[in-house]
Amino acid sequence: MTDLTTPRAPGRPHPVPAPRGELPAEPSPPGGDPVPLTRLLSLVRLTAPQALVIGSDLLAAVAERGEATAADAVRPLLAADGRIVLDRDGASGEPVGRVLAAVAAAVRRPAGSAPPPADVLLAELDRITASPDSAGVVAGAHRLAEAAARIDAPGTRAELAALARAVRALPGGAAASGAPRVPSAQPAPAPRPLRRPRSTGRRVGAWLLSLVVLGAVVTAEVVLLGDDITADIDLLLDAGRGGEEPADEPEPDGLPVAAPAPPSAGNVVSVDLRPLAACTPGAPCTVRLLVRLVPSPEPQVLTWSYRVVDRCTGASTSVPGGSVPVAPQADRVAVVAEVALPPLAGVALIAVTEAPAVAASAPVSAGSCRPAGPGA
Repeated sequence: MTDLTTPRAPGRPHPVPAPRGELPAEPSPPGGDPVPLTRLLSLVRLTAPQALVIGSDLLAAVAERGEATAADAVRPLLAADGRIVLDRDGASGEPVGRVLAAVAAAVRRPAGSAPPPADVLLAELDRITASPDSAGVVAGAHRLAEAAARIDAPGTRAELAALARAVRALPGGAAASGAPRVPSAQPAPAPRPLRRPRSTGRRVGAWLLSLVVLGAVVTAEVVLLGDDITADIDLLLDAGRGGEEPADEPEPDGLPVAAPAPPSAGNVVSVDLRPLAACTPGAPCTVRLLVRLVPSPEPQVLTWSYRVVDRCTGASTSVPGGSVPVAPQADRVAVVAEVALPPLAGVALIAVTEAPAVAASAPVSAGSCRPAGPGA
């Protein structure tokens, strides 16, 4: 697993946790009611700095509660100043780990690579989800705060504040944000007078007139364009009778790669393996492994390995993967790792889970089995 921890930024204090059960007073900033973070994530795609600032503020607010863990339920709100605050009214929420996973999934990623702030957020999500106590939340809050100090956090929070205003301006924005709706002081509009229904005779007359006009137009087209219509029909029939044969399909690159296990089994819902950059045979390949699980009330352990397949010959070998604990009620595990690819012409990499069930991902291909040359 790749260590994405960054050195601590000088002069940035860490949040001091409050005693267990005591919530610090946190006045709502001026400028409008807070917007639920879940509503924001369902409407927009985040940039990597925005996701990093949201994750940093969220973990800092959770760490202030004291002995908080990744399984504790929270209901984060995006305030008018672009900061994340926690709802204090006792409304039901989501586990901290699941909220961070949703923030990481909402990052808009360029093709073929992941921005460094997104890598930091994914790595901290993996550490916090695997931690059984509050140490993971507090340490994650410190590391994300240090990473957020290296970007333009005030400018990013200004962008988030603009997003909050845009979401609040949408129809039903105040109701969806959980804030009480204030009854309008304006009187209700007077009911509009009922329109008199059109008579049946007028409707039938208009319908018959439209049929007459349509028949006249069709007749005129047949009379005036009859020769052109006949020529077009003959041209279509000739194109269907003859013509060149369709081009041959491209020759497959290497042998078919068969998965060593089904895509889902038992508590494993799916296994997704994606490269974070272009992979080349004979060099390390940085990949992200995302395993979706059936939530369990008991802790689980995820163990996996990799299958490396020679696409030119069909030979395969196993490569060690790793093992991480899964918190109760967690429905996914995200891991960033490097796998050394052998120096072969064409390689396929498959992730295979061994516990809590055996399932396999789709293959990730690198290299080519086609011969090099002008005619290749």
